[in-house]
Amino acid sequence: MELCVFSKHLQQLSFSELGRALRGIGVTGVDLTVRPQGHIEPEAVRDRLPEAAEALRAEGVTIRMLTTAVTDANAPHARAVFETAARLGIRYLKLGYFPYRGLGTLRAALADAKARLKDLAALAAERGVFAGCHNHSGPNIGANLVHLRELIEDLDPRHIGIYLDPAHAFVEGMYRGWLQALDDVADRVRMLAVKDMAIRPGDDFPAVPMGQGVVRWAEVIPALKTIAPQLGPVSIHAEVGLPLAETLRLAADETAYFRRLWES
Repeated sequence: MELCVFSKHLQQLSFSELGRALRGIGVTGVDLTVRPQGHIEPEAVRDRLPEAAEALRAEGVTIRMLTTAVTDANAPHARAVFETAARLGIRYLKLGYFPYRGLGTLRAALADAKARLKDLAALAAERGVFAGCHNHSGPNIGANLVHLRELIEDLDPRHIGIYLDPAHAFVEGMYRGWLQALDDVADRVRMLAVKDMAIRPGDDFPAVPMGQGVVRWAEVIPALKTIAPQLGPVSIHAEVGLPLAETLRLAADETAYFRRLWES
């Protein structure tokens, strides 16, 4: 298990500045965004990702995973993202999202996602990396974790699986649906997103600091410990829309919070 911090809300920092900032809060890993409007634009990945890895390494920080928007192995720059990550020893990549367009469209959307994921699993195997499917709540295939099991059931678990997000799982199954879903997919989980979310009237499930939302961490952590040996990167998100300095403080707090929970 490798702790890292999601770079989405730190993108105003250069790679060297990002490395120094993370070291300053005691974190030596980063989950780097390589997607449109990310830290690195996909079309620049062959040049910019090696530059990022070198600059971060000089500050004592390792790229533990990439957050991408890739949903099609044949899309522009998809192969470049996978190949460059593999060449740099970055084994884990988060995939993008497959849309759910409403009642009556589910089966067709699942079939489309399954075909695309088969090709993405083949690309990941070819390059020796791992592609993670994120269970993002809302109008996305995979909001229901059990659907992800259906999509990847027959694919090589060494190269494709689940990027588990307990907060999104709680939004979609707050009572015990999250636990039943995790029970069904646990053997395919390899990556973990750490954040908390609230349910408030009129809000679209805003992210909140860990321990202030719907996630019952006292129940989640013991469940995760049962699959601890298979977990790779654990990405601390700290994504509540704060200014840079406060985002870094929150990332430090949430990293410490997670560590305390895990060790208790």
